[in-house]
Amino acid sequence: MKRSLGWFLPFFVITVASGAALILLTPGAVDSAAASPVWAMSALGAVFAASAFVAWKVRPKLTPAE
Repeated sequence: MKRSLGWFLPFFVITVASGAALILLTPGAVDSAAASPVWAMSALGAVFAASAFVAWKVRPKLTPAE
């Protein structure tokens, strides 16, 4: 994949959204009467890891301003 801001931003947004969802769902998942299914935490973790990796691979190169 080519490094560009157009590829980076969507994957960065997905990373932030899935990370926030993990933070919000964790308290409910550790409760003994958890309302959220176990697979949801695993799926969100996988989405977070995959999108963070792709965002890292396509991040735009930063060049110093001259």
